Amino acid sequence: MSSSPVQPPLQIDYTSGAHEGEQIIKVNGPLVISNFFEFQSKARENKSPVLIIDLADVPYMDSAALGAILGIHVSSGNRGTKYALINVAPRVESMFTISGVRDTLVIFPTLADAEKVLL
Repeated sequence: MSSSPVQPPLQIDYTSGAHEGEQIIKVNGPLVISNFFEFQSKARENKSPVLIIDLADVPYMDSAALGAILGIHVSSGNRGTKYALINVAPRVESMFTISGVRDTLVIFPTLADAEKVLL
């Protein structure tokens, strides 16, 4: 009888950015159904005009987490705010491409690139 592998804990840091009205959510660890609710809640609580989500330390995500990302995209459009995903790992970006949402999502290689466009 084998046990399922233990998921590394998800760490989420929510900080103000260097610019007024900018919030940054830094996610560290796999973003999967067993832990994405905290991420989704923090993203929904955000009231700033610009939300930057740093995924540098997210090695992979599942379809539930992808749904949360798409929810951020939709709610940002509905509220008239801006968001961006930055530092997306190649494996995660491949998932976006395979899922057909890569060109829908707002993705930048770095924080500086996102700030140039969004602020």
